[in-house]
Amino acid sequence: MYGRMVTKRNDADKKQQNVTQIMVINYNKSIVILHSLSSKHGFMDTTIILISLIIALAGFTQGLTGFGSALVSVPLLSLIVGAQTAVPIAGIFGWLVTLPIVWKMRHSIQRQTGLILFAGSVPASFVGAKLLASMPSQYILLTMGAVLIISSIHSLRATKPLFKKASVPLTVGVGFTSGVLGASVGESGPPVIAYTSMQPWTADQTKSTLAFFFMLQMIGANVSFWNEGLFTEQVISHVLSAIPAFVLGLTGGMIGYHFLQKYKINYHKIVHSFLLMMGLMLVFKNVSF
Repeated sequence: MYGRMVTKRNDADKKQQNVTQIMVINYNKSIVILHSLSSKHGFMDTTIILISLIIALAGFTQGLTGFGSALVSVPLLSLIVGAQTAVPIAGIFGWLVTLPIVWKMRHSIQRQTGLILFAGSVPASFVGAKLLASMPSQYILLTMGAVLIISSIHSLRATKPLFKKASVPLTVGVGFTSGVLGASVGESGPPVIAYTSMQPWTADQTKSTLAFFFMLQMIGANVSFWNEGLFTEQVISHVLSAIPAFVLGLTGGMIGYHFLQKYKINYHKIVHSFLLMMGLMLVFKNVSF
C-alpha cells in the first residue's frame, strides 16, 4: 500500500516536472520571439524615418526646381532598400509631385514640345522596365552615377541657350532616351533637363514644361513597373508611410521657388554640385576593381 502511494507520488512529481519544463521552454520561446519582433519593428521604424526624410528632400527639390526628385531619391533610397524597390517608390512620388506644379504653372507650359517628348518616351518606358527587372543593382547604380555626373556637369557649365527653337526629330530622340532611363534607373530627367535648358525659354517656361513632361512620362513608367510586378507590398507600404513627408517637402520647395525668383538666387548650381558629388560616390562604390 505504501509502495503504491510512493509510486503515485513519483509519477505526479514527474508530471509536474514535465509541465514545468514545458512552461519554461514556452516562456523562453516567447522571450526570443518578442525580442525578435522588437528588433524587427525597430529596424522598420528606422527605415520608415529614413525613407520619409529622403522623400521630403526629393519633394522639396522638385517643388523648387521642377525636376530632380528621382535624382535625389533613387540613389539614397537604393542604399536603404535596394534599387528594385527604390525605383518604383521614386516613380510613384515622381508622378505625384508634378500634379500641383503643373496646375499652378499651367499657363507657362510649352505644350507642343512637352507632348512630343512624351510621345518619344512611351515605347522606351517598356524597354527600360525590362532592363530594371533583369539587370543587377550594381549596374543600375553605376548607370545612375554616370547620369548624375553627366547631367550635373552640363548644368554647371551651361551659360546660354544652344537652340533657337525646338526640333521635332531631336525632341522625339530626347524623349526616347529619357523614357529608357526613366523606367530602368528611375531617372528620366537628364536628357530632357539638358535639352530644355538649351531652349530660349524663361525659368517659368522651363520648369512648367519639365513638370508637364514628367507628369505624362511617369504614367507610362509606372504602368511598366506594374506590368513587371515591381509594385510589391513593400513598395506600397513605404509609399503610404512617406506621404506626409512628401507633402511637407513639396510645399516647402514651392515656397522656396517663389523666393528664388524674388531674390534671383541661382539654386541650380548648388543642387547640381551636390548631385555631382553623389554621382561620383555611386560610381566609385559600385565599380569592381
